[in-house]
Amino acid sequence: MDYKNHIEHYIIDGKYYDYFAFNKFMVVEINRRYQEILDLGSPKSNSIIMDIGSGGGGVISLLKQPDLFYLPIDLSDTNLKRIKEMSGNNTLPVNGDTYHLPFINDSVDLIIMSEVVEHLSEPLEALKEVRRIMHPEGKLVVSVPYKEEISYQICIHCNKPTPTHSHLHSFTIESFRDLLIDSGLIPVKLSKNLNKVINRLHLNYYLRSIPYRLWKSLDSFSNFLIDKPTSMIFVCHK
Repeated sequence: MDYKNHIEHYIIDGKYYDYFAFNKFMVVEINRRYQEILDLGSPKSNSIIMDIGSGGGGVISLLKQPDLFYLPIDLSDTNLKRIKEMSGNNTLPVNGDTYHLPFINDSVDLIIMSEVVEHLSEPLEALKEVRRIMHPEGKLVVSVPYKEEISYQICIHCNKPTPTHSHLHSFTIESFRDLLIDSGLIPVKLSKNLNKVINRLHLNYYLRSIPYRLWKSLDSFSNFLIDKPTSMIFVCHK
């Protein structure tokens, strides 16, 4: 399967797929994942937060500190324009490719990659580029699906198999940790996120109003009893 034209493909994707119109259950899942990502990232005052593959800008409503600088990175101008419209002056959208980030070395304090790496044809090269721009005391917080069983559909345009949700890779804890290490990053913490059993019962939706800390305790306990998280989140240093 040929993925060489991924940039052109995702630009078109951003025009036709509405990343701001997820169903009510998915909105809660995205919100909880970003809550945990920010909790693990612990952004400091006046720091730069880069959100690679920002999609619908789900992190914006959770950035409570007014002195944070938010840099959403996406291939879709459509998504970036809408993110800018719904955010403040400290949001600086950047049209960019993960493999060629337009930033100098050692410049970004906190980098977020939420459910992005599994879409990339060359994840190792992308993570090396991410490491290049990380501040020496910065963090990367990256989430990927946990032990996903990738399925395929028949493309209506070319009649060839295409992976569901455009996921090209499936990762275990060990295989993803090895990928991070091979890129030069140092994984320092792992968290499992959004238990699938709780998700299937839509309990995350019905518990959407409870505080994050309480929700996280319930989610962690569920993953301890039944090892079925939706995602795994790694915190990495340089």
